[in-house]
Amino acid sequence: MTRLRIPAVSQRTFDAVFGYVYTGLAVNLSLVVANAPLAAALVLVRDPLASWPFLLLLSPTLAPALAAAFAAFGALADGSTGPFAAFWRGWTRTFRPAGIVGLALATLTIVVALDLVWLAGSAYGALLAPILVMVLVVALATGLTVLVAVAEQVDASLAAVVRASLFLAVRGAPLSALSLAALVTAGAAVLAQPVLGALLAVSPLLYLAYANSRVTLVRTAGPPGQRAPIP
Repeated sequence: MTRLRIPAVSQRTFDAVFGYVYTGLAVNLSLVVANAPLAAALVLVRDPLASWPFLLLLSPTLAPALAAAFAAFGALADGSTGPFAAFWRGWTRTFRPAGIVGLALATLTIVVALDLVWLAGSAYGALLAPILVMVLVVALATGLTVLVAVAEQVDASLAAVVRASLFLAVRGAPLSALSLAALVTAGAAVLAQPVLGALLAVSPLLYLAYANSRVTLVRTAGPPGQRAPIP
């Protein structure tokens, strides 16, 4: 009778898997703490989708938290074993630029949403609504790339990073679409199950979005491991 043999797992592989799992859990917990008012509202509000304007007002901390999560993922790629410290260092370092990006995206989202509601009963709705949605999608893809660039400490001004990120988001449309799909899936998981979604599902999807944007930035900024200025 042939015995089933389980392949041996090297210590290096085990450490790598443990590092990713530990970083994911640390990032999830840190995201909840960094967005405590928003997290509490998601738990307490019965219908989050119907209360989206209120939740959007509680979202200014979301962009800095995402940038901090990306900084923790970057630290993991560089061999760091302290995801909590990496997250909060990233939070402190990126709060201002990421907060500006988040505020701009939240404002644009409100404007587009109100315009879509107004256009719903207008003869121009069928023409203008797709344009507004496309503008919002491109802005979200650009904002995501900016947050990754900020977390990666790209040596350039925020205005230069935004311009370059707009170009990269459009040129790398397939990767941008995949990243946005990952973010939407993470948001849907949190809305469906605020506790389990936030603690289990968020970090793998955020890592996918981070990895896509980082690949785009590395291809543009220079060789792997080199954080060069964005022109």
